[in-house]
Formats: sequence, structure tokens, C-alpha cells
Amino acid sequence: MKTLNLLLVLLLLNVGFTTAKDSTPLDQAKLLVATNKTRDAIPVLEKLIAAEPESAPHNYFLGMCLIKEGIRIEEAVKYLEKAAVDYSSTDLDPGMGEPEFVWYYMVIGYSRMKECEKAKERYDKFVQVYSKGDPFYTNEAVKWIELCHEPMRMAQEIKTRSYINAHTYLKDRLVTAAPEDEISTREVNFTTQSVLYGVQVGAAIKPTYTTEFKGLKNVGVYVDENKVYRYVIGNLGFRSQAEELLEEVKAKGYPDAFIVDINQPETYGEEVTSLNNVSIAPQLRGKVEFRVQIGAFAETLPKDLRKFYFEVDQLKTAREGDLTIMTAGKFDTYEEAQAQRDLLQNQGLADCFVTAFNKRNRIPVKVALDFLNENQNTEIVPQKRGKK
Repeated sequence: MKTLNLLLVLLLLNVGFTTAKDSTPLDQAKLLVATNKTRDAIPVLEKLIAAEPESAPHNYFLGMCLIKEGIRIEEAVKYLEKAAVDYSSTDLDPGMGEPEFVWYYMVIGYSRMKECEKAKERYDKFVQVYSKGDPFYTNEAVKWIELCHEPMRMAQEIKTRSYINAHTYLKDRLVTAAPEDEISTREVNFTTQSVLYGVQVGAAIKPTYTTEFKGLKNVGVYVDENKVYRYVIGNLGFRSQAEELLEEVKAKGYPDAFIVDINQPETYGEEVTSLNNVSIAPQLRGKVEFRVQIGAFAETLPKDLRKFYFEVDQLKTAREGDLTIMTAGKFDTYEEAQAQRDLLQNQGLADCFVTAFNKRNRIPVKVALDFLNENQNTEIVPQKRGKK
């Protein structure tokens, strides 16, 4: 994880503090990569390559973006090989910056091209320069080499990765430094050795709630040893049943869904039950309300929050573990809460933000909005204030 954070810092040091006047095209491309917009970075890098075809950074970033997008693989490998020639003569500090990842992406590229021996050679080089880095990447590299020898599994994995790239909420570990989510799981032990069929509707590097899958219910979430989250419907004993279910799922708007065998412990042996202390498949009931959080504290009420007891209406507190959460207002719509947030920010509460509650329990705002959108035809009855 130290390497991950350092990589992002290096990228942002290069691009995050440049002014619009001073920013170079390479800076712009790096910023797009750092914000997981690799497809947008490709045309910028193509212009750079046309102007400076021998530049190692230009070749590296364009090759990486093409690999991450899963397109023009042979071309991507050529760019990476050109960059590697320069990086090989550089005094590498393992785990520092981007150079060592040129071999990681070549492992993926050669594996997808079914040139397994070359993939293994690039893997050996990657391990040599990245021996103390995040094991996620070495494990991923091994996985791609294994897939190189199993075309059917390779096809399934490529389909999964394509789905990930098509959804903006699915982030990539290599360029994302968001706080890690708190995940609760349970081990899955099927009593049969036979194939159990399911329909995979999505996959992600970063987990999300099943409410993201509109029109679908009973979505199970599994996480494998490489922290890839897979979203699956069904636990069926006959492929014919799965094919019928797949047909229905595709009709619901998921054309990329496909059949999988969920009786594979290495991939589907651990089921996610909750995300950030909320059920991975939230079942909301009754009233959803929005509030504005203005503070969180332990035993001592901070001095800068005390005055708001005399200045802000409808202050509430709620306990979350060892913290007390202070909120202001109570609103039926997100827009009303946003207006209150803006008002409070103008009063000096620059860090306040909108949060959501259901049955006195805090829930993610996205989950609340999904719930309201699904129930938009239901009349909203203003909540009555209880007697004290």
C-alpha cells in the first residue's frame, strides 16, 4: 500500500500543482490517468507519440492506457517494449514511481496475445524490480500467465474486465488512493462437488452496493483473493436453468452478463455481507431523510461546534461507535439538504456535507437516492416530530 500511495503522490506532484498556463500535454495525460480516465488520455498521448516517438514516458503511458482499456493490445505491447529499453538502463529503485510497471503491463499484454513464454519472461523481470511492492500486482501477473494457458478462462476474464472499464464507479487500484472500505464477509461452503451455475452481472475492483444494479434483486457479492468483487444472481444445478435466467437478465438491460460456475472456492468462496457497516444488499423500509453533518467528535464537544447550539436550528446528535455525529436539519429531498449545506458553508462550516438516514441509522447517500428513485411514485409523507 505504501507503493500505491507513493505512485499516486508522484503522479500528482507532476501534475497536481501545475497551473493551466504551465501544464504540458504529458501533465494533462498523467492527470487523466491519475483520475482513472485512461480512455480520455489516449488521444493526448497519441499526439505526444507523433511528436516524440522515442520518449519512454510517452510510450509507457500510452501502452498502459491501451492495456487498461483492453484495446489494440499488440500495439500497446510495442509501446511498452520501447519504454522498457530506456527503463532497463535506468537505475531503478523498486517500488518508486512508474518504471517497474512497464513489465507488469507487458505480462498482461503478452498473456492476452497468447505468447505465454514472453509473458513469463516479463513476469520474471517485474518480480525482480518489484519484489517489495504490493503483492496484489504480482498475484495479478501470475493470474494472467495462468489465463494465458486457459483460453476459456481468459475469455471470461476479459469479459469481466471489459465490464469494469465500462462502468465509471469501478475504480482501478493502481491510480486510486481512496480510503479502504470496511468489508465484512462470510465463507461459502457448498455441500456438493457439482457445478453450480449463476449469472454474473458485474465485477469491480472497488465494492459497491447491489442497489447499483437497477431492476435486479437477489444479487450476491463474492470477493476473491485478489480483491475482485463479482456480482452474481442464482445458484442453479442445471445449465439450462442458468441460460433461461441469463436471457431474463439480459432483457433487464445487462447485455454483458454471462454464466459462471460459483462452486469455485478460489473465486466465489467468500461472500460479502456488508460494506462500511451497511448491508451490501440494503433493504430500506419507510422514511428516508437527509441531514447535514457539521461535526464528529469523541468525549469532548469541540469549542468550534458549541456556538452552533445557539445559531443553527434542528441540531441532532447520533452515536456511531465511539463517535458522536452532529447534524443539522431534516429534509425529505437531497436538493433541500444541499441548499442547507450551502447555507451552512457560507456561515463558516466549510467541511459540512449531506448525509442520509433510514430508521435512525445512517446510510450512504447513493443508497438513499437509489431507494427514492425506485419508489418515486410513492407519496412522501412528512415525518412528524415525536414528543419529548
